[in-house]
Amino acid sequence: MLKHRLRLLQEEMEIKLKQIHVAHQHRGNRGENAEEIMREFLREFLPPFNRIGQGEIIDTKNNISNETDVVILNEYHPYLNELSKPSLFFIEGVGAVGEVKSLLSSNDIETTLNKCLNFKKMHINMQTGATVQGNESDIKRFIDKRPFFLVAFKSQLTLATIHEKVSEFNMRNDLDIQYQIDGIFILDRGTIFNLGDGQGALKFGSIENPDQFATGLVSINKEVDDLVLLNLLIFLSTSMVKLDLPKSIVQDYLFV
Repeated sequence: MLKHRLRLLQEEMEIKLKQIHVAHQHRGNRGENAEEIMREFLREFLPPFNRIGQGEIIDTKNNISNETDVVILNEYHPYLNELSKPSLFFIEGVGAVGEVKSLLSSNDIETTLNKCLNFKKMHINMQTGATVQGNESDIKRFIDKRPFFLVAFKSQLTLATIHEKVSEFNMRNDLDIQYQIDGIFILDRGTIFNLGDGQGALKFGSIENPDQFATGLVSINKEVDDLVLLNLLIFLSTSMVKLDLPKSIVQDYLFV
């Protein structure tokens, strides 16, 4: 029964995504804009306070991110941005960011992972008196840093190849969990979750040992589980950890 209801939910998401795609095609050149299609989809399904934009992100140490396809804001980001075009955002007001590809290639993997690493190196200024509702594992990954994900409509690569390339990049750069990409969602291939140390809110039992939780990268081929859009939204709901701030984030940028 539960699986049937989840299937219906996924079908509703797929219908909405197709409707958005068709609407963009009718607008002319914007019809192939995969980034805007995904931003509109997220606007439909995320809470209203998670406003969706695109552009660059800055921190109080004068670091600037790469141009980012999807910027999901939390409730603390001020209403200073024109979200219909690329803008500039404050890292403390960002809930998560994502890269979007219409057709994922091998070169796209390396480029995306480098963008992710640059973003994860940014400084987040934690205010005195801030409180967080989450476990230690998620706080380290998603409050001290912020979630980074990849969405692609189609891929030239198999899910296994993508998994291998991400693992190789992480090992080559000797990356701790909080500097790694957090989720990959390929609509025609499947899902790759990064479960970190296995102690976060998003967890699965290990195939080898059901009494333990899986860790690191876990691939789920579409043939096994085709609920890719649902997986994306579950990932966002568990990785954007609830944060309570006592003052406006803009104050820390007044004298930068």
